[in-house]
Amino acid sequence: MVNAVGERYSLLERIGAGAMGVVWRAHDDLLHREVAVKQLKLPDSDPAAAEMARTRAMREARIAARLQHPNAIGVFDVVVQNGLPWLVMEYLPSRSLAALLDEHGPLPPAEVGRIGGRIASALAAAHAAGIVHRDVKPANVLIGHDGTVKLTDFGISRAVGDGTLTEAGMISGTPAYLAPEVARGDAPDARSDVFSLGATLYAMTDGGSPYGPTDNNLGVIYRAATGKIDLPKRAGPLTGVVKRLLSNEPAKRPTAADAAVLLTSAPPVALDPEKPTRKWVGPAVAAAVLVAGIAGVLVYLPPSQDSRQNSFPDEYGVVTTTTGEAGAPAGELDEVAGFVRLHYGTAVKDPRTAWENLEPSYRPTIEEYESFWKKYDRVKADILNVEATGTGYTVDVQLTLTTGSESTIEAYRVGVQTIAGAKKIVSSAKL
Repeated sequence: MVNAVGERYSLLERIGAGAMGVVWRAHDDLLHREVAVKQLKLPDSDPAAAEMARTRAMREARIAARLQHPNAIGVFDVVVQNGLPWLVMEYLPSRSLAALLDEHGPLPPAEVGRIGGRIASALAAAHAAGIVHRDVKPANVLIGHDGTVKLTDFGISRAVGDGTLTEAGMISGTPAYLAPEVARGDAPDARSDVFSLGATLYAMTDGGSPYGPTDNNLGVIYRAATGKIDLPKRAGPLTGVVKRLLSNEPAKRPTAADAAVLLTSAPPVALDPEKPTRKWVGPAVAAAVLVAGIAGVLVYLPPSQDSRQNSFPDEYGVVTTTTGEAGAPAGELDEVAGFVRLHYGTAVKDPRTAWENLEPSYRPTIEEYESFWKKYDRVKADILNVEATGTGYTVDVQLTLTTGSESTIEAYRVGVQTIAGAKKIVSSAKL
């Protein structure tokens, strides 16, 4: 057995194996950190095919290394040793989503939304960088022991000829999660990644593939090519989102960025699956993260006069109120309300500061954020209610957005968490 790769990465233990190769937990002796090292499997019966796969693996690894996102496993290095490529990647103590589903079966819609939103966020970043994953499926989603969600193996299936694919590279992807147009011979693109995301969500809610239960890959490919899809029956408030992702027509699917918005918003509020989506679910800017622990349907009720306990200075022409909750001191709720108030009060005058209030995996690009807020001359935020949840806070806020002499009023439920000692906005859903 090889004990070290590239005279730098000491192999510690084998942590996984599959059609594409073997994964080891290793130690980077130069930077003194744990890494994951994947020994890629190449065709052993055809030297020409092996060389082509080696070249592809190197190219795809270089492409994947361009992507840096909190919900994507990073590629650090690629080493060729004894003629075989080894990928050196971020190590995440985890298990695959596929293993989680095998053990526990379908997941609750709220958890599906949390996981799916983060996968969509990683895909959105990849697509923005010109990277197509080509093989989104539960086996390529890692769930960390702390709940972290990360997508892995960008483009690698195509590079090495994953054994789950048809021969000679005619199909790129795993049949059970394959987009119909790819099954018909079209090249994979961002839209086919979105379909595979939908198929992954279907597996999380209903179990199995939207093409039905079968071990016959050719049968699955036939169903895919003919567009025979089973619609979700157990997705609850995510049903409309999953249906749109699984559309037979690529043009009717949302982008990965829009999917992140929909998945973030769907559990707390009902969405009309037929209406086009905005890139942002409200000015808080949705991108990937659902606040875990907000259970059930949240109903918007402006607080009565008696429930208004505290107010804040009108620095931005803003009126704020909070309501107390057992176990949550009023001063703590005041502080959260003040944070949200100042966030929106700052957004027009100093969007970069407001942007930094967003949890990193929840941020769009700063250019997109500034472009959104420059449409408005003034924002007035009325904080209507603040409640503590198991993982943070929910803040109901009414925004008066003014441009020139025209104003619009919109209400949102904003999720706030304390991360590394700082308050961050992690979600937003229109009420």
